[in-house]
Amino acid sequence: MASFLKYLTAALVCTALQADDKTRDWTAELRAGVFFPLSPRVQNTYGHGWIEGEAEYNYEFVRHWQVWGNAGYSFQDGHAHHHRAHIQIIPVSTGLKYVFSSDKIRPYLGLGLCYTFLHLRNFGYYGQRVYKNRFGWVAKSGVYFDLPKHFLLDLFLDFYDQNTHFRHRPIHMRGFRAGLGLGCAF
Repeated sequence: MASFLKYLTAALVCTALQADDKTRDWTAELRAGVFFPLSPRVQNTYGHGWIEGEAEYNYEFVRHWQVWGNAGYSFQDGHAHHHRAHIQIIPVSTGLKYVFSSDKIRPYLGLGLCYTFLHLRNFGYYGQRVYKNRFGWVAKSGVYFDLPKHFLLDLFLDFYDQNTHFRHRPIHMRGFRAGLGLGCAF
């Protein structure tokens, strides 16, 4: 995974440095943040927050309007019923985003659909593993800071919401993600 991120970062840097001053419709960025779950059950098992990373691509199809897509990954160890537990979350999202016009600082708002792959493991007596895949939604907000050489900095706050059912008991995998992204326009 680390090698993949190194190659992706190198490709983004090379693309940004070779871009001309024409209008750039595409942006690509690597984002790192912290996921803060709102469910008390999730907080009691895995804590109040953990690190998540993602790659995101945006395409401006009309002035100020972008379609975006991203994929993320996070994991966290915890404790459930006096046993070790582990969670892995892989959200894949797409949606629309409106970027407000400004000179070097551009706020944005967006809304989209999310499909999440969820893997839970309990290291108790039975070694239970549970795999769940569900649709949800995501609301995006943030601010782009334009940097030299077609680079950009993204300060973001997103809200994810997905309901998952385990033995007739729902777990609400909802919460806020806050973090920072570094990207380039091409």
